[in-house]
Amino acid sequence: MPDFDVSSSRLKMKPFNSNDVSEPMSRMGRGPSLDYITYAPGPREVASRNAVGGAAASALRMGSEALNSYALTHWAKKWLENNETKILAKLMETGDGAFVVQVNYMESDANETRTYLSRDIYLLGTVPKASDAGRILTADLMYGPKIDAQRPNNSIKFRYAYLVGERL
Repeated sequence: MPDFDVSSSRLKMKPFNSNDVSEPMSRMGRGPSLDYITYAPGPREVASRNAVGGAAASALRMGSEALNSYALTHWAKKWLENNETKILAKLMETGDGAFVVQVNYMESDANETRTYLSRDIYLLGTVPKASDAGRILTADLMYGPKIDAQRPNNSIKFRYAYLVGERL
């Protein structure tokens, strides 16, 4: 799951309960095999070169996933900065000290590389304190059925992250 612990000059947001929001995705494929140690001298060198190539490809894949995950974190931070005045006005209007946000994004597992795609961020409401976020984030909202767009195939999964924010 991307790191949604972001802040602006006057507000900060963090995940409500990151363990319950997104399940780990299964990966396709596996790492390099060490069976080449038992091979005869000829294939051993070929297999070791293949193992090094596989390790390099794996590092490249992990790097691209980390970069893509940071893009989603940057998107959430920019959203918070752009909507800071609206959120502060809403907090002043209601007299509350915390707000609750829903982040919608997609995860795609195509070609063994996990890709995150931003969808939308919604301000769900305000609460007196961050510990009162359970008033808005009920079990029905977090785990209940969702009406959503049809997925074109099973490689795309819709994800929802619930964040609680407050003034700095």
